[in-house]
Amino acid sequence: MTSTCISEPTLTLLLRVLTDTRIADLASLHKALRILHEDYHVPNIVISSIPLKHWLRAALPAAAQPADPDSADTDFLACITSAAAKPTPGSEEGPARHVVHARCIPCIPGYFSGVGDLFSALVLGHFRPTPRRPASAPFLDPAAAAEAAECPLAVAVSHALSKTHAILTLTHEHALRLPEEDRLPTDEEHDAREPERKVRRMRGRELKLIQGQDIIRGMAETEHFRMVPWDGFWDGE
Repeated sequence: MTSTCISEPTLTLLLRVLTDTRIADLASLHKALRILHEDYHVPNIVISSIPLKHWLRAALPAAAQPADPDSADTDFLACITSAAAKPTPGSEEGPARHVVHARCIPCIPGYFSGVGDLFSALVLGHFRPTPRRPASAPFLDPAAAAEAAECPLAVAVSHALSKTHAILTLTHEHALRLPEEDRLPTDEEHDAREPERKVRRMRGRELKLIQGQDIIRGMAETEHFRMVPWDGFWDGE
């Protein structure tokens, strides 16, 4: 699988360097994705967390929007995928098509190290260009059959997004139970004066991967963030 996963902390810098484009509206998002697809020949792109600015919220399909229409934009991030579509059998050759999916996810306060690595690993672990099934089982179960009909990248990102959010929720809940002296807000000025302060804070926010093994293995019930097709994304480009 050739792909690029771009997380929020590095989004602006990486996209600007690779595409010479600042994502500020739908047109600039179109341009950045086109450059990555066509100039860099990347068929699968995941922007794992982009701030939900007003222009993006207004453009997203209704099913990808936050459930509460009155919620603040700052309470959410948007995840966007763009994948090369497989040509329809018998269709004439034409310009390359890319299928776009999106989903909004609620923000969890605080800084957590290693989230991008976890998310990327889960995307790769769940990516299936073709559905897996034993040779002795000619038919997929209904859930697997439904997934097989969807975009493989969107399916992988749906699982990765759901599990990453569940691990972050578990970690955040642990951090809230720490003694007050270890529940320190991020403050670069105080951190510079007292380096141990940052160490204590980061220890309390280490991702609970061991405690969340059932989440990673898919054995725990978690909220599922299904990526929603963004039909018409390229219209009017």
